[in-house]
Formats: sequence, C-alpha cells, structure tokens
Amino acid sequence: MIPLLIIIVCTTITFGDENVKFAAIVFRHGDRTPIDPYPKDPWKNESLWPVKFGELTNIGKMQHYALGKWLRQRYSNLLSRDFDPSQIYVRSTDVDCTLMSAQANLAGLYPPYGSNVWNSDLMWQPIPVHTVPEIEDEILAMKKPCLAYDKEYERLIHSKDFIERQNKYRELMDYLSVNTGMKVESYYDIDDIYSTLYIESLYNFTLPNWTHSVYPDKMREPACYSFTTQTGTPLLSRLKVGPLLKHITTHLVSAMSVESGGKHRRVQMFSAHDLTVGNILNALGMYDGNCPCYTSAVFFELILDNSTSTHYVRISYRNSTDIVEPIIMDIPHCGTKCPVKKFMKLYDNLLSVNWEYECSKQFSALLGASFVIGLCIFISIYIAHKIHFARVYQQYRQNLAYRNMLPPTETPLKMVDA
Repeated sequence: MIPLLIIIVCTTITFGDENVKFAAIVFRHGDRTPIDPYPKDPWKNESLWPVKFGELTNIGKMQHYALGKWLRQRYSNLLSRDFDPSQIYVRSTDVDCTLMSAQANLAGLYPPYGSNVWNSDLMWQPIPVHTVPEIEDEILAMKKPCLAYDKEYERLIHSKDFIERQNKYRELMDYLSVNTGMKVESYYDIDDIYSTLYIESLYNFTLPNWTHSVYPDKMREPACYSFTTQTGTPLLSRLKVGPLLKHITTHLVSAMSVESGGKHRRVQMFSAHDLTVGNILNALGMYDGNCPCYTSAVFFELILDNSTSTHYVRISYRNSTDIVEPIIMDIPHCGTKCPVKKFMKLYDNLLSVNWEYECSKQFSALLGASFVIGLCIFISIYIAHKIHFARVYQQYRQNLAYRNMLPPTETPLKMVDA
C-alpha cells in the first residue's frame, strides 16, 4: 500500500499537478427581506417580516457562514488559520446586507482557536471589512457618476433593437402596472417585482391570485435579462466592470512574481449584489440568462501548472445557495484554462480602462460646451443691452434737441393739479 501511495504521489508530481496561487471571489449577499414592496403588496407591512426591509436574515447569515467554512477548506493552502492582513483583503459595498454577509462569511473562514479566543462566551473574532460610500465607488458598487457611461447607456436604451425587444413585454408591463400599483416601464421594474414575489414565496406567504398567470414563468426571462443591460455594449462593459476586473488582474499578475520574491495578497473577497455578479459574467461573455441567486459567486483563480511552469486563469461560477463545487466556465476563445497573457489580450477592452480620465474627459467636454454656451448667452445679453441703451440714448438726444429748438416764449406744458 505504501509503495503504491508513493507511486501515485510521484506520478502526480511528475505529470504535472496544478496549484492555486491566487484567488479573487465576488459573491452576492445572503438571504434578505424585500427592499421595497410594490404599493398593492398584501405583505408590505414590515412587522410581518423577521427583520427590517432590505436587511440580512438569520438564514442569510447561516448561508454565508457555511460558504466561509467551505472557502476555508478550498483555500487552506493559501490562507493560514490565523488572520493575516498580508494574505487576504475583504471589501464590501456600503450596504447593510453585504457588510453583514462579509462578516458572517469571515466568521466561518476564521473560527477562533487557541490564543485567538478573546472571549470564551463568543466564539468569533473581528476581521476587517473595507468599504467605500457607493457614490464614490466605481470598483465594486459601480455607482460613482460617469457622464461617458450615462451617455452610452442612454444611447443603448433608445436604440431601435433595445426598444423593439423591450416592447415584446409591453403587455406584461401593463398587466403588472395595473396589479401592483407601480408604473412598470423597464426590465429592472419587472425584476424588482419578480424578486419581491420570489422572497415572499420563500417565506411561504400566499401570493395574490393575479400572480398565478405571470409568476414565475412569464416574468423570469425579462427579469433575468435585466442583468445584461448595464453592460449591454463594449463601452458600457469597459466603464462598468473594467475597474474591478483591472483591480483583480493587477493582483493576479503580482501573484505570479512571488517565486522571484514579490509580495502579494493571496485572496481577495468582494461582497456585493446580484447585479454585480450579472455585470461581471455578461462583460466576460459568460452570462447564461439565469438570475444570480443568494451567495452566488464568481471565482477568479491563478493556476500554476507545475509540469510546464505555466500560469493560467480559471474562472468558476456557483449559482446555488447549496454548498456545491462551482462550475468551471469556458472562457470565450480560450477554454477552461486560459494562459494569463492570452486572457489579458482577450479582455483588453476591460483591462485597459482609465476610468477617471475617460469619465472626467466627458465631464470636461461638458464643462467646455457649457462654457461656450454660457459665453454666447452672455455676449447675446450684452449686445441686446447695448442696442437697448443705444436706442434709449438716441431717443434722449432727439428729445433734448427738440427742447432746444423751442422759441424762448414757449415752454413745455406742465401738469396742473386738479
């Protein structure tokens, strides 16, 4: 038995085993209550729910705690049992349910032991989670204002193809508008209602009769299609997902230099939303049309093939609340293992983004246009005033000349009091 084991081990090493040298995980938060129930929702009374609207539930906490324990097993070769800030970096969007999901996840990833137990009544240890206000976050929340993005998005949603496709759901939108009491005009509106109904069904609330003819079947496709619109063109993908993918690949490439003495974090974790996951997959050309569920996660892994000393990028996706192995994705035009250089070349449109410059460039152009328009308005007002005062002055001169021409005995008429 022992010789056989040695042969198996040697064979594995000789013929090339693979090691994960770096991993970045982007996941959706866990189970939460509805964010904003529709006006006619019979279950919109917040007191009927276990927590306030939009907050992480105990189920959601357990989902991420379980995911954290699974990540501990998966990346035990990358992360020590003790928390080390040089090994891992965790970032969340500035939203309660994502911040709490990250903390629950880390509770499973770093269970305290030995000297790490600082309170015998609380088997938990604090691990830092970093965040940025959404309005300032172009990387993870993807909500920092960008005029260039807004301009391209307006062009997309007013394009003929987009309007024709959306009009296929006009009857559904009208039906939902009547029965929900909200004006349904877009894929996002459909998804908001779909998400609320989905959560209510999870909590065994009886759905209204009107939902039976449309939920889930007729609503699922347009609701899930909403996850493609924010990255519906190459430019939208570049400005929406480019900063995050550039951030991840920068650290992935740094991990390749560790053999030559370079230092890098081994794991990056990003706690975000279904829209974040959908945006990433669609920008990469991997979105399958299914809505990302709670704790859905995209895995970016740097793989070292020891037999060839070649580094590859592997992307996996898990769209399940169950603890199951993620599906290894087929990277378009590269396969399930993509050489790093080829991966960088394939996604150059995303990775070459200079977000601040490209967005500020549009802003500068707008400022320039505003300045020109403002200057033209000022000049027009100035000329109008000059013409007006010239006429007034000319009239004054004419009146003065007329008064000077009167005979000495004649004087202008005066008003006499009645």
